[in-house]
Amino acid sequence: MRYIAALASLILFISFPVHAEDHSSAPSRAQTVKVTALGAKTGEFCSPDRALLFEDPTGVRILFDPATTIAGGGDTRLGVIHAVLVSHAHGDHIGNARLNQDPGSPNAACASGVPVIATPNSNAAGIAAAKSSAVIVASELAAFMSRKLQNILGSAAPGCPASGPNNEISLPLVQPCVGNLGYGAKRTLRVPSAPSGVQIAVVPAAHGNGAPADEISDPLRTQLAADNLSFAPGQASSYIVRFTNGMTAFLSGDTGLTSDMNIVVKDYYRANFAVFNIGDIFTTGPEEAAFAVNTLMRPASVIPSHANEQATVNGNATAGTKTARFMDLVREAGVYPPLSGAVMEFDGYGRCTAGCRGKQRFR
Repeated sequence: MRYIAALASLILFISFPVHAEDHSSAPSRAQTVKVTALGAKTGEFCSPDRALLFEDPTGVRILFDPATTIAGGGDTRLGVIHAVLVSHAHGDHIGNARLNQDPGSPNAACASGVPVIATPNSNAAGIAAAKSSAVIVASELAAFMSRKLQNILGSAAPGCPASGPNNEISLPLVQPCVGNLGYGAKRTLRVPSAPSGVQIAVVPAAHGNGAPADEISDPLRTQLAADNLSFAPGQASSYIVRFTNGMTAFLSGDTGLTSDMNIVVKDYYRANFAVFNIGDIFTTGPEEAAFAVNTLMRPASVIPSHANEQATVNGNATAGTKTARFMDLVREAGVYPPLSGAVMEFDGYGRCTAGCRGKQRFR
């Protein structure tokens, strides 16, 4: 009977193999993706902060949601920017203004009233023009961004190339381009010296997408204002970014809870790292965001975003804030507030290996 039971167990194992992590690529997974917040005040997580800079081990550098806390294309914190991702057209993400203060000053504003200068063609387009970046956005927003770049450059920006089966863009670019990206599709950013590239996809976000009035030209701006309406260039998006070390990031932008977070983000893309909005009223609050992290996605690490509050003092989460509440509610993932200027490093499993302050993961 012992042998029959053993044989039965072997048959079950062959028929229904255990779905374990693949450690065959352990050397590449030990490499790290560097994540740097570019916020209003160095060392803090401030009310308007959205912008994050990702650097792949191969050197590909991606700016996500430039917002209003970057001082345009001349901001010395930027360096090389190969691609700019914009989740949606709201001014606090596309950037209807640019930072107008020294983030390193001890007197830099962090809550309300951070000084800015209006950018009618968007901070995102201004940075992409200055850095010859690929702007990779959902299809309808791509047309809007093309016009913004044309206004800055004086001529139309070309569409981004899409070579081979993985729709590759070879880096660096000699001029900015716009790469539209449909839901369920992908593009890849690769430097020629690297055997593989960084893959980018979009998934729908449950959020509005109305462009700011100061980003729309007349007569449409005046016509919309007559009825208190806004123009939405397509649907808001979240991003999936698969880095070459194996880390797969879900960048929420602004969204509510969706079943896609479980079926698409976790089951299909297997995201092990997340940036998630926690601000409430306009997006998920800390309780809803914690449910998404704990139950729907289960990443190894999460960076809170869109808190709409001065969340930290001296780099520590302030008691009573939404950020502190979110950190308390997340059960297993590491939670790391995006302190401006601090470089965090994450391995291929989405685990923080250096530079993170916050709540360490429990599994």
